[in-house]
Amino acid sequence: MKNEKKIISSNYLESAIVQKEVISRLMQRLSLINISPRKIIDLGAGVGLSTEYLLNQYSKSELYMLDNSLAALKNKIFSKGNVFSICGDFKSIPLESNTFDFVFSSSALHWELDINLSFKEIYRILKPGGLFLFSTYGPDTLIELRSSWAQIDNKKHVNDFYDMHDIGDLMLNLNFLDTVVDAEKIVIQYNNVIQLQKDLKNIGSKVVHDDNKNQKLYGNNRMLAMYQEYEKFRAKNGNLPATYEVIYGSAWKKFDVMKLVD
Repeated sequence: MKNEKKIISSNYLESAIVQKEVISRLMQRLSLINISPRKIIDLGAGVGLSTEYLLNQYSKSELYMLDNSLAALKNKIFSKGNVFSICGDFKSIPLESNTFDFVFSSSALHWELDINLSFKEIYRILKPGGLFLFSTYGPDTLIELRSSWAQIDNKKHVNDFYDMHDIGDLMLNLNFLDTVVDAEKIVIQYNNVIQLQKDLKNIGSKVVHDDNKNQKLYGNNRMLAMYQEYEKFRAKNGNLPATYEVIYGSAWKKFDVMKLVD
């Protein structure tokens, strides 16, 4: 079992190319914000890539890692006395309201079908005046893979992603303050589609359905046909692109004015 966990962790670290880059860019943004949080939670912490960055930045803070994969949490790449692991999902966070000074999440919020519930929970667990900083993915993510499969059948092979403007509107409706949402595209180059599929598998990527049907998505013939369609995206340099539309966001939870008056 221990060897299996090491393999899981090693495979993730090897394939999390985009995730590592996005964390680095989020940390650059965080460096421009002056905060001294006592309690931090990393939502979708996984094996602890972003948690390690946060610990280096806020070594005296209590840091909570929340992920719905118990195996991932047991694969932490470090061990600190002020780090606590919690197994749970984003739409029903098993923690009290007004607990955290800083909620952080990178490349994780898209795993829930209803992002509205996730953002409501995030607002709930934030302390008044607390910071929410996150990244997730937009509709153009893996557009080449989605387009290739669309030529083969009408089944869902790539997850749906929320639009940047919808996320911004949601945050405003939840009364977040000073909301900032923007996006950029990161393109990873591959030699072949099999490499891309391997990376997606290693990071735990899977298609999330809104029903309980056990659908067989593809057979060998359809897979080969999809590979041929993907070849149409091959660039002059010989590489196949995989596009990620990365959405970044930050906001603050407003203070309760009535309580301040009291």
